[in-house]
Amino acid sequence: MKRKNIALTLLAAMVLTAVTGCASGKAPDASPGEKPGEDIVIIGEEGEETSAEVAVKAIEALQGMEITGWLNEHTVVLSKENKDLPKLTLEEYQGLHPRSLYTYDLNTKEFTLLQGKADWNFWGAELSKDKKNIFYYEYTLGDPAFFMMPVAPNGTGTLIEEAMSGEWTSDNILVGPSYQGGVFMKVPGGAVEHIEELKEMNVVHAVKIKDAILFTEISSTSLKKFDLNTREITTLPLENVYSILPSPSGTHFTAILGDGAKSTLILSDADAATKTVLAEGISISAAAWSEDQRMISYYLKKDVNGASNEGLYVYDLLSGTTTLVAVDGEIQRSVFSLSGEQLSYTKYTETGADSTILTLTLPAKK
Repeated sequence: MKRKNIALTLLAAMVLTAVTGCASGKAPDASPGEKPGEDIVIIGEEGEETSAEVAVKAIEALQGMEITGWLNEHTVVLSKENKDLPKLTLEEYQGLHPRSLYTYDLNTKEFTLLQGKADWNFWGAELSKDKKNIFYYEYTLGDPAFFMMPVAPNGTGTLIEEAMSGEWTSDNILVGPSYQGGVFMKVPGGAVEHIEELKEMNVVHAVKIKDAILFTEISSTSLKKFDLNTREITTLPLENVYSILPSPSGTHFTAILGDGAKSTLILSDADAATKTVLAEGISISAAAWSEDQRMISYYLKKDVNGASNEGLYVYDLLSGTTTLVAVDGEIQRSVFSLSGEQLSYTKYTETGADSTILTLTLPAKK
């Protein structure tokens, strides 16, 4: 595929005006003199930027389903109740069947079971970058237990006992914080490995960016970097880090920052040397990258003239515009299809989840 360098629009200030059914059309903030995202590449055909904005063409609601990934343009990975299994006996889930993992063909409306077990609720199946494996968890009561398995009908998952969470890297390695301390790494079919230099640290979040592990600790919200080549640990100029999401190529990341009074979504290079603010508000979640790195989606709740205003937004790096694509209460997860032309989002309930698929019209490259 051809690659095209896209420089983000630099402005002294950003105003995101959310009006139901309308797009803001504003570009993000950037610090004076910085050029954040200048080396982010969008994977696709060559073309010039256009000022048009992302628009919603169609909406499909999937009640009771948690969509967590796209195998292709018409097949998603999801969690839903498995009515072939006996109902749960726990009072908290009275009347409900266990949740199992499936693939779902949007064209044929057919479900294929990936993983299901009586009395177990499976959630959050995230696909590796090559779409061959999933990382998921079981949660009914207590702490979640995390597993890895191939994407295959009626598969068998491998328990990763020490995993607190995990994130796939661009080269299909799972990285995450360990209950044993430090950071674990695991390739599909391989053993769990540890980074010796981090074993004594109480890590709560970890991702791989380029040749480094970025992580935060319980004792500090500062973002730290462990260089896998030099084996050195440094502190990056980023505070109050709540979560980190690597770009598909593993060269950049988005981070949600929170100081208790305000949440901020930023786009950063690997060393947090150049950063741009994408959004600010009361609450931010559900951040996701499109596969070609052209778009970033996120849920934003903010105060506008004393009134709460919330919605799901898409920032298009190609056109430099931000578009409000859904107003549907609090959204906790969003996932782009491989082409970026579809975007699913999920809202969680007390006992389940509901998802919606948006079909998008993307500004054409000239």
